[in-house]
Amino acid sequence: MTDLPPLINVLLAVNDLLASAALIVSFSLLAYLVLQNRYTPIARALAVLLAGLVVVFGGDVLTQQAQRATTIQFLLRAQWLGIACVPAGYLHLADALLAYGGQHEARRRWSVPAGYALSLAFFVLAFGTDLVLRNGAQGELVNQFGAGPLFWLFTIYFAAACLAGLVAAVRVRQAALTPTLRRRITYLSATFIGPALAVYPFLVIPGPDTTVPFTIVLFLAAIGTVAAMLLTTVMVYSIAFQGLPLPDRLIKQDFIRWVLYGPFVGISIALFLRATPVLARWLGLPEQALLTAGVVIMTVMMPLFVNRLKPYLDALVYAQDHAEIDYLRALPRSTFTQTDLRSLLENTLVVVCGALRAETGFVAAPDDAGGYTVKTLVGSRQLVRRFVNEHPLEELMARLGTLAPRPPGATPPPEAFVRVEGFWLLPLRAPDRQFLGALGVAYPYDTLSTDSRRLIGALTHRMELALETVQMQQRLFETLRGLGPEMQSLQQLSTRLEQATPASLQTLDSDVALLPEFPQLVKEALAHYWGGPKLSESPLLGLRTVRRILDEQGGSPTRALQAVLRQAIENLRPDAQLDPSAQEWMLYNILELRFLQGRRIRETADKLAMSESDLYRKQRIAVEEVARQLALMEESAHRGIEVADRPDMR
Repeated sequence: MTDLPPLINVLLAVNDLLASAALIVSFSLLAYLVLQNRYTPIARALAVLLAGLVVVFGGDVLTQQAQRATTIQFLLRAQWLGIACVPAGYLHLADALLAYGGQHEARRRWSVPAGYALSLAFFVLAFGTDLVLRNGAQGELVNQFGAGPLFWLFTIYFAAACLAGLVAAVRVRQAALTPTLRRRITYLSATFIGPALAVYPFLVIPGPDTTVPFTIVLFLAAIGTVAAMLLTTVMVYSIAFQGLPLPDRLIKQDFIRWVLYGPFVGISIALFLRATPVLARWLGLPEQALLTAGVVIMTVMMPLFVNRLKPYLDALVYAQDHAEIDYLRALPRSTFTQTDLRSLLENTLVVVCGALRAETGFVAAPDDAGGYTVKTLVGSRQLVRRFVNEHPLEELMARLGTLAPRPPGATPPPEAFVRVEGFWLLPLRAPDRQFLGALGVAYPYDTLSTDSRRLIGALTHRMELALETVQMQQRLFETLRGLGPEMQSLQQLSTRLEQATPASLQTLDSDVALLPEFPQLVKEALAHYWGGPKLSESPLLGLRTVRRILDEQGGSPTRALQAVLRQAIENLRPDAQLDPSAQEWMLYNILELRFLQGRRIRETADKLAMSESDLYRKQRIAVEEVARQLALMEESAHRGIEVADRPDMR
């Protein structure tokens, strides 16, 4: 092809690159859709359309590289698997859209299997006979077929399927109740022709003996491929996540990330690989050396470029909420974690012991179980362990907590210390005088000098600030964790209203899992698990999961609700290989003892070796997890999928 006019050579190279780009985009869309939203009918119909695009563009890429005539003929006919998939996908999408809009028709349901059967028949005829395609030709520039007797019948079927899908989109748009849904369906209607434009075999119409100038054919093919990629991308974005309980901002953000990490990176690499031979000849370098250097450079530079670009794109998504989002993004960097606390306490303790020429010291503070534990120590672990065994921390802390508070950061007076068997103990307090724990140093002398006490006062003030900060953060995290179910419920409700149609509104009032008080309803039902009005009259009796197993429970709504609550708790059961002391096992054991076995608070606390106040706190977290599981089970039931078949429900 080097003897061809330069314009044709350029157009051929552009079309080769565009075919690769279209393959990357369509495959990325398909993979992303299958991973994110494979359970909704609309997404499954879109997956069929995208699978057709992958087959067609994959065939284009392979055909450009094939050399043998038999291989080229095989690939051209095999491409019809993707071409024939598209009209069936349009019919499937039309049915899913109308069902989403509440327009159920028994006769229409037959159109989907009939469409797949007809598409399969056309593929078999195109692949094995000359009834749809004939007179295959391998030219210097293009490989193509002519139209067979049934090609025009396929064209009518193709056009009718596309028109049916477009009509369905228009009907759903008319039934949409919110501007957001109308906007999405408008995008869908405007870009509906994308997949059809990408796969329809236009060159079959003039046949192998076309007299159209080849430059025009290549130019139109390039424009068509670009238009098909853009239209298909917008089409998938507009409705791919319809039915998912996600706000519009998260859908946009996820889609932008997909664009950056999928098509953008993929197309950049494909462009570089195609340009490498040209660059090698121009620079006079070995192609393999240039390829190796380029791969190394792109591997390093592409992630950096994507990370640089993301904040600007996110600013467009969160135009009105950027202040809150930026603050939340910065939290991981400014949060003072338990690891940071341990490091600060250890370093400060090392300085204190070094200044006093002491070898051993420790810091004790409250633990998650409501007692006290040694947060960090330096020196002899055996000495500290023996001291703690002989003098339980709970008793020591209770004694230290009764001492008079001292001004923050001031030099502690001698009476602020308590000496116990060679250890000098100093209580640690927050600025509001709240007891935080204690510092202990193995110091053999009977008195502490003023300079030593001044140094200890200054350094322990840092410990007190760190302990108070971490405790405040823990309370904040617990508050946020407690708000989680309510925020998720409100987010789901907002999304359902955003995507509302008359059909969806009929079930919205019965969707108990979307109520803001849903976690409280779960708590009340668990509290009356073994009988009581909070169970027998609970709004949770209206859950889909309860109604679905009503017959299995002898028609008793109360027993059905008990079974659903029991299943939600069982879903929280950790893996048997997990450490029995892990938080997951603690929450599960609380649920089992308190609700499934009906034990009292005191009995449960003794069984789990924790204080009653700590039990109440962890019980609240456990109930919130049950509410989250019930919401997930409801979502699965809404999609018509058994919870037992979902691995993430286990």
